[in-house]
Amino acid sequence: MIGPMASPRRPVAVNAVMMLLALMPALDAADVGELIEEIRVAIPAEELVEPGNTALATALDELVADSELSPAERIEVQSHAAEAWLLANDHAAAQQRAQAVLADGEATPALRERAGLALVAAWQLQLKGAEKPADLPSPVDAVAAFGDLGAKVQARAHSAEGERRLALKENDAAIERFDRALALLKDAPPAERVPLYALRLLAMEQAKKPADEIQRWLEERSSDPAAQQVIDSALTSGQRLVGQQAPPLAAKRLDAAGDFALADLKGKPVLVAFVASWARTCDEYAPVIAAFATAHPEVGVVGVSLDTKDTLANLPGWVAKHGIAFPMVGDGIGWDSELDDAFGVEGIPHLILVGADGRIAAVDLIGEDPADTARNLEQALAKIMRGDAPAEAAIP
Repeated sequence: MIGPMASPRRPVAVNAVMMLLALMPALDAADVGELIEEIRVAIPAEELVEPGNTALATALDELVADSELSPAERIEVQSHAAEAWLLANDHAAAQQRAQAVLADGEATPALRERAGLALVAAWQLQLKGAEKPADLPSPVDAVAAFGDLGAKVQARAHSAEGERRLALKENDAAIERFDRALALLKDAPPAERVPLYALRLLAMEQAKKPADEIQRWLEERSSDPAAQQVIDSALTSGQRLVGQQAPPLAAKRLDAAGDFALADLKGKPVLVAFVASWARTCDEYAPVIAAFATAHPEVGVVGVSLDTKDTLANLPGWVAKHGIAFPMVGDGIGWDSELDDAFGVEGIPHLILVGADGRIAAVDLIGEDPADTARNLEQALAKIMRGDAPAEAAIP
């Protein structure tokens, strides 16, 4: 019979496992899964959840060595052992057990797929601690060495390689890998594609792809429930407005008598700038907005102030300081206003460009610095002046 486990800290687990193994002669293949679960239950819960704990993995290794196991049973337990070593954060042990299953000619297709997934997961675990990720062998080649393990394993391998490319800042190569994985899983349940869409989106953002290009890519795939789930979680409420009619914007002017209505400017592009005199970052970007308004008289510009009753008195001086000549509107209640909610504003300053047709053409135009913001404004305006239609809203 199998000897006790090495760790002196686990007498309860050892005794329970030994008693279970003693029942092996009475078990058939259908009972192996139940035995593994009994071993899991026999190990104290605090040990199972302890990071890096090897109690379960060691017990399964001992079970693999039991002479009473049939070849089919041994392969099945070996696959469980590979997964247990992953939970113990030992990629080398997990890889060895997974490869043993894959090298066994008696392994069923289901067990080969399971072991293939464990092999890729072991590679990913190794990637996390690698000092030089570029030096690791390809996970795609690692699984290919064992023949056809199915679309799911191939997809996971391409995705893992894409994660490495992301870590190396090789974003286009990462995107290519994620696209291959998505193609392999096109007929799989949507839940299996959701992580890939999220990774593909991350690669596009890391590559600094334009926001409208990212949204267009997602919109083209919105019929896929997996893509729609990512759209729902990834796009801000403001980004979902792109391509839709701008919400009504009607408020009293804070810089003069009378009221302002966005609808009165239909027929020309309009830049809507959400700002506040109390926000230090608005001081940094206000000159860019004022300069854009002066340089483009063909564009209507309106500032929506999120000042409160306590800071409204500072607004005239703030407007004069930055040479702002466009209308300033607001209701004097700051973030309690419904104006920012309607446009999905989550921070200020916030710039939104509305097309001459009244549809929102671009959002999130504030860049990394004022110069980047000025470029964003010019590029967004150039697009709508060329007649480039904004992407349809991701959410109808």
